[in-house]
Amino acid sequence: MNINILNTTLGVCLVGLLALSACEEAAIPVGVDNTPITLDTISFPVVSAISYQSPPEMGKTEYLYFGKQDGFDFQYNLIKFDSTSVTANTPFSYFNDSLVVVDSLRLSLRFDKDSIASDVKFQLRYFPSGGDSVFNELESNYLNFNQAIASEIISTAQMEADSIDTNKTEVYLNFTLDSSIVNAFRDTSVLEYNRSFLVELANESSESFYFHSTDIQAGIKPELTVFYRQFLSDTVVLDTTSRSYLAVADISIISPPPISYEDSTTLSVSIAKGLKSIVFVDMGDWTLPSKSIVSSAQIIFNRVESDSIAQFKVISHPMTSDGDYERFASYTDDPYDEDLNYFTSTILIDNVLKINHRKVATEIGHKNFTNLGFKLQSSFSNDPFTTVKFYGINNTDSYPVMRVIYVLP
Repeated sequence: MNINILNTTLGVCLVGLLALSACEEAAIPVGVDNTPITLDTISFPVVSAISYQSPPEMGKTEYLYFGKQDGFDFQYNLIKFDSTSVTANTPFSYFNDSLVVVDSLRLSLRFDKDSIASDVKFQLRYFPSGGDSVFNELESNYLNFNQAIASEIISTAQMEADSIDTNKTEVYLNFTLDSSIVNAFRDTSVLEYNRSFLVELANESSESFYFHSTDIQAGIKPELTVFYRQFLSDTVVLDTTSRSYLAVADISIISPPPISYEDSTTLSVSIAKGLKSIVFVDMGDWTLPSKSIVSSAQIIFNRVESDSIAQFKVISHPMTSDGDYERFASYTDDPYDEDLNYFTSTILIDNVLKINHRKVATEIGHKNFTNLGFKLQSSFSNDPFTTVKFYGINNTDSYPVMRVIYVLP
């Protein structure tokens, strides 16, 4: 080994050491003064683990869902529109001008397919007494939202095709509204009117229908268009024109099917079922040696299912309160808060999940953070109806474990 290699930076050396090391403990001389770097691995057992259920959090999915599917009941959807026009960058207060006369409005949702699947009818309500806030994308659900605060039906519609050119057709759900809605939205007695709507099926359907939501990455967001005329004087009027407002928040209110035995006896994560899991790693009174560096702190989980799966991400945080590991439970609200400073997102690879909590493990080892366990949940980027299950501590071959690799100078 020549002197140039010996003088490379410590970071580069560590990368090489980690790649080559297969031992739990190895002392490797790295300096001309014979000062070694010791690479250590320590394993901590997962001693408690359980899945639990809280209401589905459907406010960040790419679609708005209607109908029924695999035991899920898509009850209705809530949509809030921006107060500023995307076409002219003007607020709703623009329509307070006496020389501006609104003729009608159109609320449009883009269907996820380019052909009409059914003649099903939809209906629309709004919230004339809703104040400045009607729903919350991250908190509203089928248990805490009161549909009765919505108005009577203000419009009905069916899907219709819109031919863009000879080669492409798009399908929309278009609700036509009269000008009284604008009168409510521009109400000056309310500082920031909610501009929210409730969309639902007019009748129950055994089918399911998907529409683009405000969170779709490549699609068309819900849009509210105001058609109006502007008078230049008492006798001169411009042609009818329009301004469009895009959705800024939306959520599907759904009720999940009953939880299966497998959901409750494995470590399960799912958005639409509201399944999450918590694990406690027994790190005892472990102290990270002075001046050492944690290079990885992976909690390793093995997936129960053996079939292939599209890219699936699990997000994890350390918890800020003790967990109840006695038995599977369903809650009306998620009881476990997490420390967002230590967020990590991990992709499932070959049915193995390795969640690297290096940052918080360092803090735990330095006694700067109290280990109360870790929370696992499905990423919003996943298919919300996919449930992934991992083996818990009762499996003798595939139980979860935490392995911390650190380097001592």
